[in-house]
Amino acid sequence: MIMKENWMQQYKDLLSERGMIGLDLETTGLNRNIEYERPTSAAILEANEDVNQPDVIINNMCRLPPHVLPDAGALEITNIDPMKLMNEELSLFELTKLIASYLIENPQKIMATYNGASYDLIILRHTFFSSLYNPYLLSNGLEDRIHIDLYKVVQAIYCFAPRSIDFHRDATGKVSLKQSLLAEANGIDPGDAHSAIDDVKVLLKLGSLFKEKAPEIFFSAIGSGTKKRAIKQMTSQLFFNYGEVKYKDRLAVGRTPTFICADPSYSNNMVHFDLVYDPEDYLYMTAEEIAPLINKKNSPFFNIKANASPVILHPSLCEKNNLTTEQATDRATKVQENNSFKNNVVVACDINSKKRSPWETAVYPESQIYSQFIDKRERLLSDAFLKDHDLEQRMEIMQQMNDPRLIDFSKRIIAMEHNNCDPKIKMNFQEFEAQRLLSEDDVPWRTLQDAWASLEKVENAGKENIAVMEATRKYYALIEKGVNS
Repeated sequence: MIMKENWMQQYKDLLSERGMIGLDLETTGLNRNIEYERPTSAAILEANEDVNQPDVIINNMCRLPPHVLPDAGALEITNIDPMKLMNEELSLFELTKLIASYLIENPQKIMATYNGASYDLIILRHTFFSSLYNPYLLSNGLEDRIHIDLYKVVQAIYCFAPRSIDFHRDATGKVSLKQSLLAEANGIDPGDAHSAIDDVKVLLKLGSLFKEKAPEIFFSAIGSGTKKRAIKQMTSQLFFNYGEVKYKDRLAVGRTPTFICADPSYSNNMVHFDLVYDPEDYLYMTAEEIAPLINKKNSPFFNIKANASPVILHPSLCEKNNLTTEQATDRATKVQENNSFKNNVVVACDINSKKRSPWETAVYPESQIYSQFIDKRERLLSDAFLKDHDLEQRMEIMQQMNDPRLIDFSKRIIAMEHNNCDPKIKMNFQEFEAQRLLSEDDVPWRTLQDAWASLEKVENAGKENIAVMEATRKYYALIEKGVNS
């Protein structure tokens, strides 16, 4: 067996060479259509030798375009006064540029977030897209941009090293992995929770804690910190370990998987067999019998999303999953040597794919991020548009674009960032804003009607931040007056 110290050393060296930054966004809310949410503030801090004094790279709030309405509940949680946002120095586009520029110039930095794979980085991707930046900036395989999601790290810790740190439990005894509660349980001041800069300070302290108390898990996260690295860790080893906490029951689910195949219908889904189960009970199943078992509770067949910052743990941890190395090796070998079984799993994936609802055709530009890739020509034109701040040059570049999504976004940027633009562009943008804000249809963005409803919901709950909610009411009224004038 490879000794822990040997396999971890390469990732210790990587951290030392590259350094670590933390990122957090506070946003307009959590819509059912996350592609329409945007940052209201952002913080990027870099860790140094003093865990209490990280270097501040970015700590800014921004003005929002009128058609990007913040949810009242989000404003209450983040304690952000939307009237004050109107006076911020940076526009949303300028804050996006600030974040993107730093990340472009520093691809080597290891980025840490807390639940960023499911939230912050998704919002950032869509924000980049609508601002003409490469939406896949953070997942460029050529740059080896490492991201570790500390929320996934702590899930693995709870499964494989639960006594290494302390956990908060609610009145029912269920564990809570909320960042602020986890920090408090381990003697870390959570600061102003839901303030971007304080949240980053806390996540960097948690990262330092995990590195000290559960190094085999923390450094595994670095080792699998890109899609390419994660796939290699999953496919090149006979078996590995993986832990997650099921949100509803908050139960630790520790697995010792061996890789079977990539789902033919969605290559990011890597299908595995959990060696906690005896493969002899499954090796002779038909594809039809396997299909309903994939990703079902108490089943050995499950997916790991390679592009969702999974923490792929070292094989040696199988002993903490009640499996000896010999048992895991024997069971994994039986799976790997049975090609008929593995072929049946591939067919089972295909059976399941045919039962899924077909992708709906996206109507609005923000929803069309996955409709087609931005080709090299359009990417170069977008980069030129962002680099050149001259209005006439931007107009000329826009006229060379063929991608209707990018043309639409370019027009919006010109209307918002250039007060001296063509009156027709300004008028068309105002009509666009009115359509967005006043729509009574079932649309994926937050309308004025939705915004007022969110305010009513907060007020009815009876626990509102009165000052922020009064400012929110004024803000909504001001936007409504502007669009109706």
